[in-house]
Amino acid sequence: MTLVSLCKNTKKYNFDKSLKVPSHVREIENIRQHLEGMFDLLKYPVKIKMSIFLALDEAMANAIEHGNIAGNPPLEVAYSLTEHVCILQVVDFGGHTFNPEYFERLATIKDWGMGGRGIFLIKKIMDEVYYFFDPGKSTTLVMIKYSSPEAVPPSVPSLPL
Repeated sequence: MTLVSLCKNTKKYNFDKSLKVPSHVREIENIRQHLEGMFDLLKYPVKIKMSIFLALDEAMANAIEHGNIAGNPPLEVAYSLTEHVCILQVVDFGGHTFNPEYFERLATIKDWGMGGRGIFLIKKIMDEVYYFFDPGKSTTLVMIKYSSPEAVPPSVPSLPL
């Protein structure tokens, strides 16, 4: 079961690498290419790697299309990778607060058109999902995926708030 948390405060985490990227859909593929070799070096199973990329694609698309409505400030994409866990963070600086639970419920009943299913997919794919809102400033999404069921800690720890 995926742990999803809405967090009222924003905490900056230390990641191995943090990238500022333009708020444009072409950057999704650039980030994928940047991470691809690292996943291969760490011997992530192809299915897990592709699942992580799908969640990252959705997170970045949501940040670009919905989070940065007022202009196009750059996104921040940060990550930490080990052979056992992948932690990704996507930050948009549009400052639009939303309720991810509402959109997840909507995705389960929606039968019209495209869109609206990104949050639902992210939750289904990732092992832990955290949203941090700084109203009027930013929305931060932190996603955690373990490389295998054996890599999941016996008691999945929550990120500190």
